[in-house]
Amino acid sequence: MRRILVALVMATALAAVPSAPASAAVSATTFDQRLHDQTNRSRQAHHLRKLRFHACLDRYAQRQARRMAKQQRMFHQDLSVVLRQCNARAVGENVAHGYRTPRSNIRAWLDSPGHRHNMLSRKYTRLGIGVAKDARGHTWTAQVFGRPA
Repeated sequence: MRRILVALVMATALAAVPSAPASAAVSATTFDQRLHDQTNRSRQAHHLRKLRFHACLDRYAQRQARRMAKQQRMFHQDLSVVLRQCNARAVGENVAHGYRTPRSNIRAWLDSPGHRHNMLSRKYTRLGIGVAKDARGHTWTAQVFGRPA
């Protein structure tokens, strides 16, 4: 029987004090790509392999970001579902709200021990990222990490 590892993120999630969106706000698609790029830059700076895009993890990250934006609250999804549906042996998640730039979002995750652990864990090889904007233009983000079975 294979051993299943599920990395649940700390109960605390990161939230910045929401401010009015920047007039030249970054699109959700660009924000998403920059989060992925900056996550990998951080990993490379620590001599870790880049995380590759994974479509299934990405669907769950996008869904999570949209749900948080719609409900106007941060919460973690049931990662056991992601584990099964994405045929993974390990998964983890980071969520955040209110960051105006991908760089500030990444910096906050790296400054938090639990979130940093997920981003810099050797056990993860794949990544999905979700970004959603709420009606006020605030950004909600989710990273879903995984390792295929």
